[in-house]
Amino acid sequence: MYEILSVVIAENLNIRKMKKIMLLILVVLDFVILSAQPKYDSIGQFDVCKTNWAMIKIDSKLGFINNKGKEVVKPIYDSIGQFDVCKTNWAMIKIDNKLGFINNKGKKVVKPVYDSIGQFDVCKTNWAMIKIGDKLGFINNKGREVVKPVYDSIGQFDECKTNWAMIKIDDKLGFINTKGYFIPKNN
Repeated sequence: MYEILSVVIAENLNIRKMKKIMLLILVVLDFVILSAQPKYDSIGQFDVCKTNWAMIKIDSKLGFINNKGKEVVKPIYDSIGQFDVCKTNWAMIKIDNKLGFINNKGKKVVKPVYDSIGQFDVCKTNWAMIKIGDKLGFINNKGREVVKPVYDSIGQFDECKTNWAMIKIDDKLGFINTKGYFIPKNN
């Protein structure tokens, strides 16, 4: 009787083990099948925006994959401009109506916090005018804010005096220099 009972218990344990193994196999298969499903609403042509990259779209958000199928820019942007238009190796990005830049490696180099970003080198070499609300400032070609956006207007450099630009805050005028400092510099 003990022999029969031990055989029944052994078979029951084997059945439990088999059920667990089968369940594990089903879970793994589900994962493989689900992860193999297409996930993009659209995939653009490769090499249009950047060599070996294609634009992807999920739920109206844009990003990029490379020619190996790896996501190099997560699809989180409302729009992505062409590379090299504003600055070499940079593309303008837009998210929630705010602008910034990514570089040619897919990294954010300017956080999307600006309402507008001008062309580089228009007012000063390696600088682009930025705007938040009604206030103006500048970023440099490394993506750093060199003049905080606090001015109502900023004139051209060298117009009144070499290396100076006229600025306006609350109907008051002054100057900034090419290092972004207010003139006269506070001591």
